Amino acid sequence: NNGVATSTGVSSGILGSSRLGAKGSTNLADGVTGIFALEIGFESDTGFLKTYSGNPATATASSSGGTSGTGFNRRSFAGVETNFGTLTLGRDYTPIYYANLESDIFKFGLYGNTQTTVPLAGGSEKFARVSNAIFYTSPKLGGLTGRLAYSFGSESAGTVGTTPKDGNTFFGIGAVYKNGFLTLSGSYQELNTPDVAGATPTFTGSISKRPDTSIGARWDTGSYAVAVGTWRMGAPVNASDSWVGASVKIGQGNLITQVQRIRQDNTGGSERSGTVFGLGYVYNVNKAFDVYATYGQVQ
Repeated sequence: NNGVATSTGVSSGILGSSRLGAKGSTNLADGVTGIFALEIGFESDTGFLKTYSGNPATATASSSGGTSGTGFNRRSFAGVETNFGTLTLGRDYTPIYYANLESDIFKFGLYGNTQTTVPLAGGSEKFARVSNAIFYTSPKLGGLTGRLAYSFGSESAGTVGTTPKDGNTFFGIGAVYKNGFLTLSGSYQELNTPDVAGATPTFTGSISKRPDTSIGARWDTGSYAVAVGTWRMGAPVNASDSWVGASVKIGQGNLITQVQRIRQDNTGGSERSGTVFGLGYVYNVNKAFDVYATYGQVQ
């Protein structure tokens, strides 16, 4: 119809997600530090905890990524830091998350940031975070930091009626290079999703491999910054997102803008596409307090 609907309200998590957690460290030996983190997301305007499908071991044919629940939905890990890098076990961000964070001028906050593609990608659990996983972050070598991640996925024995043995397993590799004003980032990862078919959803026993590739760059002088990036999501999504953004320091704040071009293959050979525009200004009152305005548009 030609009707127009408007609403006014209070929202949460526009510049940054509201979260509550704990983290700590302890010296275990010379050059070895034990670390842990527990972090839960919530809506600060209502107090509700964020739901997530972070346990792929609960996957069913009708919920192939795992059932939804509440808990430490953001980070939940323990591990060690050494001179040879950091090794952790549990739930954390993937290498592609860190790569895209460097080339997104909005740093995943405000309208128009690259998380516009989260629904297209099937949710954060399909690319940004993984559970039942091992994570390794290298020490910084000449400005280069590498990351590896492997998830055991559904941890299934592969019996009839359950997810295939490799269901929801995941592998990711990424790197970020920083030298002066320049930052370069890139990542490649694969998610093995269990195939489902039938009027009553049933696991077929086969696996679809979804590859994701991301590359990006940022030039940041402190007074101004420009950033570009592209992210390709493979089968069965078959989509891409490319973006360019810029920011300039004005007074005690930064004026930020970004444009994205999103496309996805569609059934029958046609293509769906869209343009995302974002604009924001963040005023830094002090180190602990910001005031911001933001505008976003999707065509």
